[in-house]
Amino acid sequence: MAGAVEVVGLEPRRSDLARGIIIARAAAPLDGEAQRALWDALETAGVTETSDDDSDEEDPPRQWLAAPWLPPDLEELAIQRSALEELAERYGLEKVWCIKVETGVDGVMWLEVVAQTEALDDDALVSDIEVPVAIGDVVTGESVGPGAGEVLYAAPDAPPEPSALADLVAEASEADADDADGDPTGETLLLESHWRAGLPPREDSVPFPIERYPEIIDDYDPDSFGIALKLAGPALPGEESIVNAFFALWLSIYQDERVEELEPFQRADVVHDRVHRSALMWVEKLSVPATATEQVGFLMWALARIHEIVPLAWARFDNVDEAVKSRATGEGVEDALILAGNPFADRFRRHGEEAALAWAVGQSAWSRRELAGMLVEVALQHDPDAARTAVVAERLLRRALAFDPGSDATGYLAIVMVRQQRIPEAIALAQGASGLDVRLLVIGDAAEHAPGEVAQALPLLDEATALTIIERGGAEELADLVSSLARHAPRHLEALLARLPPSPPLVPHLYNASFAVERPAALAILRAVLAMPAPPPGVSEARTALVMAWNNACIHAHALGDYALAVELADGGQPYAPENPYIYHSAACAYAATGQIDRALEQIARAIERNYEHSEKMETDADLASLRRDPRFSHLFVEWRARRADLN
Repeated sequence: MAGAVEVVGLEPRRSDLARGIIIARAAAPLDGEAQRALWDALETAGVTETSDDDSDEEDPPRQWLAAPWLPPDLEELAIQRSALEELAERYGLEKVWCIKVETGVDGVMWLEVVAQTEALDDDALVSDIEVPVAIGDVVTGESVGPGAGEVLYAAPDAPPEPSALADLVAEASEADADDADGDPTGETLLLESHWRAGLPPREDSVPFPIERYPEIIDDYDPDSFGIALKLAGPALPGEESIVNAFFALWLSIYQDERVEELEPFQRADVVHDRVHRSALMWVEKLSVPATATEQVGFLMWALARIHEIVPLAWARFDNVDEAVKSRATGEGVEDALILAGNPFADRFRRHGEEAALAWAVGQSAWSRRELAGMLVEVALQHDPDAARTAVVAERLLRRALAFDPGSDATGYLAIVMVRQQRIPEAIALAQGASGLDVRLLVIGDAAEHAPGEVAQALPLLDEATALTIIERGGAEELADLVSSLARHAPRHLEALLARLPPSPPLVPHLYNASFAVERPAALAILRAVLAMPAPPPGVSEARTALVMAWNNACIHAHALGDYALAVELADGGQPYAPENPYIYHSAACAYAATGQIDRALEQIARAIERNYEHSEKMETDADLASLRRDPRFSHLFVEWRARRADLN
């Protein structure tokens, strides 16, 4: 009958800042048509507002339903209650929860703080900070000027400034403060919390296990902050809607509708692991006037409210890096894994390995795949380089594979074997592994920790394997392997490069790999790039990388004194020089070094004709000094200055 539904949290708002979510549980799943009719009726009654989703996809049947809630004023309260009771009877709603918050960050004040911080400008930077500066196609480091600014915080966990400049200020200030034994000097800027209607609600404890708390307050990383949670109780269709609604509520307090230019974060998402009823909520580059204590406490409050609606089995805070996201998303629903806790680790720590394994074998709340993930996490806490701890790590990893043969324990087990100089075993393990990434891992780890054994590991990467890896989107991983070998086992670099297939997707990644290694290795990598099929002209990363590779390879060959090779590269780069006039400059140096004066002057003329942005540097380039005795050289720059004056 009407009024039988239980409504929790329906109360009037205290301010116009109130925003909220409404969660409903139906006695039976509602199809898409019924869901739309319910929300339309609630929108008409002023309870919610629907999104402008124009998707033609049919909503799946749901028993859990969630939407934004418009908290009523006192006069509207009875209207909302009446509408909920009427619709509850019509659609079989058993219970309704209304959850609201009534504050938000003060974006106006925050932008003022940001403006004050950035006003410090270069005066806030110390002289030894390195900033990348583009010179031609090569990046070099230039120091920026000294300064005297210092940033003081109102609390130990106050937020970082929301700009790259401010980050440098904070780092420099902390270093200065350490050097001065805590004696602050110079300009001071006080950063503190700024909320429009008091602090947000918070919890300091929750009635379910939660890991990495309170440690997360000290370890808080605004660049990558999130939490994983695992639901318990009966599984009803649509439970993801609850998590999605709280995710939106969580981030809503960091929005200020008065300030359009305020960007409190760069990216955020909620990912679901439906197989294990887990979810991961994360945000990147969170830049708001709130301390870590406030942010963590509010998120704890949100979890406590979720627990009142649907029980939480476990939760843990995470600094969410790309590896965590990749594991959470997987290649499909069946591949995703969000590990929302590790009770095995606690038992291992308190009761030892045998007791922890006995618990793992006998329990049923966590799947075998989740258990494998727990064992891998504990194994990674054991140093693979030390014989005593490597034995424990290997035992745990082998047990993890017994729980889930497809887990990433295989790769970590290979690392243990390499570190213990058991290279043939690691190679055999990689050959039998289902994931080709284990092959790359064994070669790369051998290069770093057993460089004398790399030759026997190289056959793990044949052309067919490399092509498959590229087809699966692993071109960057191959380039990372090349970079690792170049740094740790350079004498095997040529052999590895010879195993790479001629594949255009490799071009930009190999080009980037050339910047992190010594010049001879960089030249070898760039020559491998130039041997790849040339991507067609047009705007693409591969084409841009290839064109710049001709220039950089010529520069490296010249710098290494291999002038014959530099000339060969200068000749080969000519068809690409109109796209990258830097090639004319490097080619002129190559030709000048071999006494080909006419060809060198021709390159300078072409560079000037193409409006090369560093034309003036050619006039004083020491590598072109042999050309200055030729009157044609100075005449080229007289004409260049005259033309530039006309343009001005």
